[in-house]
Amino acid sequence: MSNRGRTERQRRALERLRRQAGVILSPHAQHRARELGFHESDVLLCVISPEQTYGSGRHYPSERRTYQRLDCACIVDTAVGVVVTVLLRHNQPWRHGIHARSTVRTVSQRTAAAP
Repeated sequence: MSNRGRTERQRRALERLRRQAGVILSPHAQHRARELGFHESDVLLCVISPEQTYGSGRHYPSERRTYQRLDCACIVDTAVGVVVTVLLRHNQPWRHGIHARSTVRTVSQRTAAAP
C-alpha cells in the first residue's frame, strides 16, 4: 500500500466526517483539540454520534450545546454550525493546569488499579 493511496483515503474519510457532522472547527477549537491530543475526526465523531448532549448553561446563548463522546467534549454553536471549543470530558472537578488528557488517564488508571 502506497503512502499516497493511504493519505488520499484518510483525506476522503475526513471529508465524509465533516459533511456528516455539518460543523466546522473554529481556530480555537482546532488549537484545543491538538493541545488535548484529539484528532479532528475525534471531535467530529463527538458531534455525529454523541453519548450525551445538553445545553451549555444559562450564561451562554441557547444555541450552544455540549456534546460528549468517550473522553472528548465539545461546545457547538448550532445556529452557525461551529465547534467553539474542545474540552476533556471527566468526572472530576476541573483544575487549571492539572487536567490534560494524559494526566486524567493516568489518574483514572491508578484509581482503577487500586485494591
